[in-house]
Amino acid sequence: MLTAQDFLVEMRARGASRLRRVSFRKNRTVVWSLTQRGTVLNVHSAYGAAPVELLDAFAAVAREGGVASAATRRAASAISEWPAVWQAIAETRAAGKPRAVTACCATPGQRSYLRALYRYFNLTRFDGGLPDDVPVRLSGRMKSALGHMLPGEDVEGTRRVEEIALNVDLMLEKNGAERIDTLLHEMAHIADYMESGSLGHGASWRRWALRAGCRPTRLYDRPVASRRRRRDPVHRVPPLPGSLERLPT
Repeated sequence: MLTAQDFLVEMRARGASRLRRVSFRKNRTVVWSLTQRGTVLNVHSAYGAAPVELLDAFAAVAREGGVASAATRRAASAISEWPAVWQAIAETRAAGKPRAVTACCATPGQRSYLRALYRYFNLTRFDGGLPDDVPVRLSGRMKSALGHMLPGEDVEGTRRVEEIALNVDLMLEKNGAERIDTLLHEMAHIADYMESGSLGHGASWRRWALRAGCRPTRLYDRPVASRRRRRDPVHRVPPLPGSLERLPT
């Protein structure tokens, strides 16, 4: 089992000379990140037991300073889809307090829009098999993430979904395709979690993603428009296609 210092030594031995520090964390959602201009690698503590091929993948991302090429996208996918880290996250979630739902910055019109989209895609892409009452919220606090699905369980251990949260930047005019793809991505997580209890981006999630029609990858590699200042509100309500406008909200 590697320590954080051992991990750093392994990275430098593989040519990741920019790294100054590796930090092990026991997060409930984020499995890795590269911060401080590519000099600090934050990884879930489960990666202390990572096999050689994952150490190679981490080093590839660290050498490039992030995910900026086809090779590092493949490396990042391998890192994020490692089953052992998602098992560790599931155990952390089960042992601790449930994570709070996202503070929603959506306007009433935006909530109606997102509700209509969710119901429409549930009917047309998932045969109405997803829970009908999942809140879809907007978050102004997300930075690099575009969305998340928050799982939960009741006292009897029955799975439920607390929310889908989307980055409010997705409501900007230039992000139409990205908004739809992210919502379908998170809905595929709901389907996978409700069916199998899986929370990662493994084979079962990819099958749901392909069925739903979204990109079957963890990372979104297209440019996404963002607010000039993160504190700026976004009140835009995108237009709904006619078929969605007829759905009750």
